Amino acid sequence: MSDHADDPSRTSFPLLVEGNYAEWAIRMEAELIRKKLWDVVVMEVDTPEGLSVTETADWWQKLLDKRAKSRMAEARAEMVRRVSGGQLVHLVSRDPAICWETLAEVHRTHGFATRLALRRQFYRAMKGGGETMQAWISRVKEMAFRLKYAGVTVDDEDQILALTMGLDDSYDSFIISLDATPTAQLTLSHVITRMLNEEVRRNDAAGSGSVGKDEALVAAAVRVGGGHVVTSRKCFRCGEEGHIRAFCKAVPKKQEEDKAVAASLAVVSDGGFAF
Repeated sequence: MSDHADDPSRTSFPLLVEGNYAEWAIRMEAELIRKKLWDVVVMEVDTPEGLSVTETADWWQKLLDKRAKSRMAEARAEMVRRVSGGQLVHLVSRDPAICWETLAEVHRTHGFATRLALRRQFYRAMKGGGETMQAWISRVKEMAFRLKYAGVTVDDEDQILALTMGLDDSYDSFIISLDATPTAQLTLSHVITRMLNEEVRRNDAAGSGSVGKDEALVAAAVRVGGGHVVTSRKCFRCGEEGHIRAFCKAVPKKQEEDKAVAASLAVVSDGGFAF
């Protein structure tokens, strides 16, 4: 959102279209709050205790009826000005509260296909060759934000996976060091700090000419290709793709062998024979 220096009242940001509701809603809310119109769109008050369902509905209706018609019209006008032509059909009501709820319902529950597309984008994203670590982290967080607004649960583990799976092969040793971190300490904040520190280390190494051989080869491939090396992060425990060792659900081979021995001993102790 950018303010015009000559007229602070003229705040501009992209119109609402398919796919940008999450960002638009935050900016639109800020704009309505700035113009002191938010209270006619969303009434943030506590409902009195002890009321029946019918009494609660009547109480809310009285509050809605108290809103000034002129301010309601102004709030709706602000929303109409900030949407594309295809979105006007959702703003036919004269009540800005209904318009706001309709937009939220339409865009947050747009469909299974949209959520799948956002998920694919989230897990297939790759850090660009010339992209800074801070920019990459911000991009992943933005995608997570879009998923949450679409009704998809995105926890810290999901974001850690997206952040690490999007790194090229030169980061394998870094991923191994993350895998050695106790699970309780492997938080999103910890991983982000480690990633930023890793970038500083690499920049210092590049400045002193001590970049590792593997890192140099991958960096060369990035420069030649003009983009980034597409890779799929492998788990160093089970060998499967799509997760890292810290989140691996596979039972280690040693544990499987111990379970097999324990099962055999149990059979013998019950009077059976193991051959």
